[in-house]
Amino acid sequence: MTRLENYLQDGANYQARAVLMLLQGKSNIEESWNDEFKQYDAEINVGRWENCREQGYVVSLRTKGMLSKQLNIAFFEHRNSDDICAVKWEQSSFNSLTIDNAEFDEVYKNKYDVSFSTKYCEVEKMTDWIEEQLKNFWIINSK
Repeated sequence: MTRLENYLQDGANYQARAVLMLLQGKSNIEESWNDEFKQYDAEINVGRWENCREQGYVVSLRTKGMLSKQLNIAFFEHRNSDDICAVKWEQSSFNSLTIDNAEFDEVYKNKYDVSFSTKYCEVEKMTDWIEEQLKNFWIINSK
């Protein structure tokens, strides 16, 4: 047996892990269904987000085609509160984006400048927001 606090531990905060688990259950974007190949064209990828005490994940969604775009959303528990925060930006990369190589432009100019946040344990609210951002990005950019 394993101690509960150590089970499924990859270094991310438990609230971020909870959001990730809910996102995994909602990982198919219905609008990307490809009837010809009987599969979803939208592929959401995930990597770890490590920014000192802000430990979470970054999900990325790339559109298809030569002029593809990529949406990235990092989510984590804020270092100065129990809020769950998300930072959303567009940047293409074949590898997982990190705090060291992310090009945020108009967001995350300081630790309080996030795209969206929820209060302690509002993991479903954060999950729903991320899911909506990914879906809207696909719909707008995959025409």
